[in-house]
Amino acid sequence: MSHIGKLCLVGLLITLAACSGQPERPQWIDTPQAAYPAATHLSAVGSGEDLQTASDRALANLARIFEAAVSDTSQDFSSAQSVGSGELQQTTNEQRVSREISIETRKVVEGATIAEQWQATDGRNYALAILDKNAAAARFRAAIQPLDTKVEELVTYGTKTAATPVAAMRALALARQTQLQRDELNRSLMIVANGQGIRSRYSLPDIENLLRNGLAELTIQVRADDASVAAELQRALTQMGVRVVTKDSYLSLAGSLDLAPVEQRQGWYWQRGSYELIFRQGEKVMAKQRWPLKASSTEEGLLEGRVRDEINRQLPARVFELLSTEP
Repeated sequence: MSHIGKLCLVGLLITLAACSGQPERPQWIDTPQAAYPAATHLSAVGSGEDLQTASDRALANLARIFEAAVSDTSQDFSSAQSVGSGELQQTTNEQRVSREISIETRKVVEGATIAEQWQATDGRNYALAILDKNAAAARFRAAIQPLDTKVEELVTYGTKTAATPVAAMRALALARQTQLQRDELNRSLMIVANGQGIRSRYSLPDIENLLRNGLAELTIQVRADDASVAAELQRALTQMGVRVVTKDSYLSLAGSLDLAPVEQRQGWYWQRGSYELIFRQGEKVMAKQRWPLKASSTEEGLLEGRVRDEINRQLPARVFELLSTEP
């Protein structure tokens, strides 16, 4: 054999030895269902510089399966939005929501385990997280049942036994929040139960219709020294379907606006202040809320309009929250 041939043979042997020492890439990295069938488990893979990072990312990826299916969760804040025009205006109370899964769903996801781990020769680490579908489904069903009971009790109280329109409306607002939580859990249940959820006696639109009816039963007098504040409060209440009267109502909503002097910095004009709402039943304060305001403009003459725009943007949500939250 020639010298060149011997060198080629040695090189081939070295290459084969290196290949034989390369750990085989597990199938679950590319096809998790091969190791844990989709019929019985949810699974997700994560990778990272170390095994802990890979495991954390696998669990996070598993949680995203639920996040992708969830559109309504624990609320950030309520907003009242009107559609239509004039006397035909129809009000809907919408819930702004986060895309994060609820605390209860996260508890179930925390039941997931790291079933497999692997480190490649380049140092990259991989982990496989799995969640037993039957166990998760049982936990979701157990969480949904008391929420259904609570919704039914609140709706019954709000529509039949509440002593005052305010108490009825607040019970229905709480029923809506509870139904939102219940619906999210039911969607999570459907993920692990082959699309089979638990039917609810009430739907979210049902409760929202009852809530709109409850708001329409309220008669509120607006109190404000500033005519602009009074007009803003009247407009917000009307958008929500609340009847506004000028006097002789045992319910009142007072508003006040405090503005600091205009500041000028680096070519910009700034206006800061705060807005306060007080909801009363007779002389009793039922709820109170104050929040900061801020507006800016390169032209001082535009500041007042921008402050008012910001107030009108926030006010319906703030008023609804004030009226519907227990003190």
